[in-house]
Amino acid sequence: MVVTFNNLHEYVKNIINYLRKSRQDEELEKKTGEDSLKAQADLMDRVLSPLTIPYVQLKELKSGDKISARPVFQGVIEDLRKGIYQAIAVKEISRMGRGSYEDMGLIYELIKEKRIFIVTPYKVYDPKNTADLRQIRFELFLSREEFETTSERLMGGRVSNALAGQWVSGAAPFGFTYNSDTRKLEINESEASVIRTIFDYYVNGVPMPDGSRRDVSFRALATYIKKHTPLLTPRGKREWHPTQLRQLIDNERFIGTMRFRTTQRVGGKQVPRPVEEHIIVRNAVPAIIDIVTWDKAQEKLMNSGAMPRNTMEFSPCELASIAVCKVCGRKMVRNYSVQNYKSKVTGEVTQYHKEFLWCTTSACTFVKYREVEADLLYFLKYLIDIDNELFRIQVASIVEDKKHKDGLMSQEDMLRLIEQREKELKDRLDFVYEQYEKRKYSEKMFDERKAVIDEETFQLEEMKKSAMTVNTNSPTTINVESVKSNLKSIVEAYKNCEDKTDKNTILRKVFARVVVEITEKGRGRIPSKFTLYPMLKFDILNSDALDL
Repeated sequence: MVVTFNNLHEYVKNIINYLRKSRQDEELEKKTGEDSLKAQADLMDRVLSPLTIPYVQLKELKSGDKISARPVFQGVIEDLRKGIYQAIAVKEISRMGRGSYEDMGLIYELIKEKRIFIVTPYKVYDPKNTADLRQIRFELFLSREEFETTSERLMGGRVSNALAGQWVSGAAPFGFTYNSDTRKLEINESEASVIRTIFDYYVNGVPMPDGSRRDVSFRALATYIKKHTPLLTPRGKREWHPTQLRQLIDNERFIGTMRFRTTQRVGGKQVPRPVEEHIIVRNAVPAIIDIVTWDKAQEKLMNSGAMPRNTMEFSPCELASIAVCKVCGRKMVRNYSVQNYKSKVTGEVTQYHKEFLWCTTSACTFVKYREVEADLLYFLKYLIDIDNELFRIQVASIVEDKKHKDGLMSQEDMLRLIEQREKELKDRLDFVYEQYEKRKYSEKMFDERKAVIDEETFQLEEMKKSAMTVNTNSPTTINVESVKSNLKSIVEAYKNCEDKTDKNTILRKVFARVVVEITEKGRGRIPSKFTLYPMLKFDILNSDALDL
């Protein structure tokens, strides 16, 4: 039997009416001020009231194409799954969502499995009716196709405007003001001077009383700015956060560059896109920082590693921010004390200088400071003396550590992502052919949709070729002799250096971290025995990275 408005009451006891704004509704509201949800509710009232079936209306005030971004619809799905309602009423099927194909599949399977009737102002859709089910499938996936096309056009518009020098990303960011006549950003000199000063301090060091400059971490820089400068944050506060300073230094906007399509959704999560897929528009906004200063800042940012977290008045010792406890993972600190011992026989007072490297966690790692320092120097000498092939093997783990740190995809992950995307493109192409055969698409529309998919398919093929040619297990090509020569210079410079802070700077050029593990606890004057696990910085593979 065909289910219509007249006999729907035989199958349905309760209806849930889901109300949600479309993009067109939001744009109309801006122009006319009309409440589109109220108009939608009035329309559905006129449709549902004559049916004499109990119904409730739920409004989704938060817009979003994905189910995860719409809490009201999540509740609707749960109620339908529990059987509280046997039908869902919507102005049009696309109001249920235009999210990912995974979202569309979830809605479709629920409607089919539970026989959820869909009531629109013009028709009742019955999942038991194959023609209705086909139409539901068509409407759901067509809405997603329309969303994809709209998103592509919007992105294209943003990029085109950016190429024309127009600002396309909301309110003017720190350092700029928005000119509504030209729709472009202009430099706000008072804010730009703050940005230039921060770059200067980061690149060249903060000014000291004696006129010199001191290299500092972001934490120390934040402290210096608060205590010694009038610089205010974008919100007008005195307190700068280290992360805030790092993000400022790393922001390409200050050299006039804008990036688009930097992330993508994979498996329900937002993940970074490969850099080669980014849309980069240079000279999109006026540059506040000159390219020389920018390059120096980025080089320092990549090579800085873990800077010692000390106050401005304190000079870090040799192993500051290098040694890490294997048990709890916390950084180890220097503990120094002088104790006087008086001889019971002669009465003579003897001074003992105690210097340890210890973990601040109670009852954790505790070793002699100078023994750790000596072992690190011995390790460097060991690298210098071993044969070249063994040297390459030793540094192989450094390359992997760098890849992990930078979040680079492995070959396996890259191929898995490509395979998933290929399947999505095939589904989209099948859908386009199906609609063309049903005369839903004109010949022009078919050619346009197919051309977009063909282009994406070609790009995927190129990515696959590139991924297949990368041998992730191949040894890194390095100039071993040159790197060893630099390591020798490091050891010699360390021996000849007298300042403890300079020694710390030298060690941090080589070591990303050194994990300390106690193998045998000490007793009395018998020191603890330990094992070190040094992790060298990736930059030692560059022949000139360690030049002093």
